Amino acid sequence: MLLRDLNLRGTLALRRAGGRGSVYPGMKVRIDGRVDGPGWMQVGAQWPGSRMYLPGQLHVAGGGQLILNGGMRIFTGSRIVVDGGGVLTLGGGYLNIGTRISCFREITIGDDVAIADDVLIRDSDSHDIVGGRPSAAPIRIGNHVWIGARATILKGVTVGDGAVIAAGAVVTKDVAAGTLVGGVPAVPLKAEIEWV
Repeated sequence: MLLRDLNLRGTLALRRAGGRGSVYPGMKVRIDGRVDGPGWMQVGAQWPGSRMYLPGQLHVAGGGQLILNGGMRIFTGSRIVVDGGGVLTLGGGYLNIGTRISCFREITIGDDVAIADDVLIRDSDSHDIVGGRPSAAPIRIGNHVWIGARATILKGVTVGDGAVIAAGAVVTKDVAAGTLVGGVPAVPLKAEIEWV
């Protein structure tokens, strides 16, 4: 990686907030909250062999917290927003091109997690519905989880270790460890799976 390949202003903002890592061109970074933890992140990385950087965003609002526990690569074109009072914890793995994470309360992503293109992870509806469920609830994604392209994971969901979320699935309920789920809404398709 050459110095010219970095977004120096974004990298400096990440480091000033207490984080370790690098920010690439095309990423807008604003950190008014805190970045903690022993891990590191690459924000806006491109696929090997590609020279294209897509616009993306990393914003940690005042009162928000980003915790880095492992090594996380966030590819170009992704949008990560931690609202005031929200806590986003990232383990290790990668978030592919176009991933969207909106953290208003609490989202935890474990280690060795593979998240494909255009996945949406959102722990809030951002509004209340009279007589409805709470508008926000924590999301927990375990270790060694694979989330397929264009899947959506909504508030209050826990995804167990070793689970696989099929492409296009909309996950509204907990996913047991080692289970493949798919569909809208997502339902179990196969139990006791292993992926390499």
